[in-house]
Amino acid sequence: MQILVLGAGAWGTAVAVSAARHPAGHQVTLWARNGDQARAMTEARENARYLPGVTLPPALRVQGGDAAAVSGADLIVIATPVAGLRPTLALLQERGAQAPVGWLCKGFEPVQDGAARPFGLMPHEIARQVAPALQTGTLSGPSFAQEVARGQPTALVAASS
Repeated sequence: MQILVLGAGAWGTAVAVSAARHPAGHQVTLWARNGDQARAMTEARENARYLPGVTLPPALRVQGGDAAAVSGADLIVIATPVAGLRPTLALLQERGAQAPVGWLCKGFEPVQDGAARPFGLMPHEIARQVAPALQTGTLSGPSFAQEVARGQPTALVAASS
């Protein structure tokens, strides 16, 4: 399975590390918005900024820059804060993403300066509004990025319509 994780913060890195270590041998790409961050992570094999001390598996590819390639992905995971969910879903919809899309963010969409849209929406409401054609869902639960990255026991729930 080809998995694309969009967002190289602590949570995105942890999920990408976990998926890359899976015995099924998934091909995992972690995309960082900042190209310099992606290069630093590739060279150090660590996300020193957001998840220090966790070694990136050799199978995990890190890419960065303005746009992530979504074609060929079997699963797309959005690991941005909820404030970044709307533009990320809009980009995926615009690019005609065919793979199922799951997000890791939780909470409510914050007020955006000058936005004429309602605020306080939950991620599933944003998805319905912005990208109704995408097959979407969420992965959430009482866990911490460090626990997931270290392979420690934790619990998550996947949900979608």
